[in-house]
Amino acid sequence: MWKKFNQWSGNVKFKLHWFFVVLTALIVPVLTRHHPVKAQRGEWYPFSNFPMYSNFEETAYYVYITDLDDKPVGIQPTFGTWPTKVKKAYDAKLKDTAKALKKPSKKLTLDECRPVAEAVLRQLRNDSKFPDEVKKNAGFRLHIMDIWLENGRIKQEPRLVGEIK
Repeated sequence: MWKKFNQWSGNVKFKLHWFFVVLTALIVPVLTRHHPVKAQRGEWYPFSNFPMYSNFEETAYYVYITDLDDKPVGIQPTFGTWPTKVKKAYDAKLKDTAKALKKPSKKLTLDECRPVAEAVLRQLRNDSKFPDEVKKNAGFRLHIMDIWLENGRIKQEPRLVGEIK
């Protein structure tokens, strides 16, 4: 039997490739079939399926900060952090609030989002790496820019979510 296998495998090209195909398609699912977390069954990073990138939501948004005159404030030079971290902090606090209110975060009203935005702004102000830059402003506003696709065009709509003085 091994003799026939060696003869057959000698004719197969890309042996390493086919080894990984068999490994990921047959062996890994069998070995992980009893994993306690159902989502991890059959997973073998970096050869895993990533369904989170298979489709996108209808809308998205980004956050930005302005002073009280609605002039944009540089987040990194003023607070010493990046806009992505501000959005992640806002999202995390928003999810906690939504969970407490037993509503989806996308269904929260502006009044329900306001305390979250103000908490993020206070945290940014208090934890700033550049307190002298923060003191140059009388206060800050957190805005959200909603983005969606309509008739093949990108549409945007800004919303003022919170303000601190």
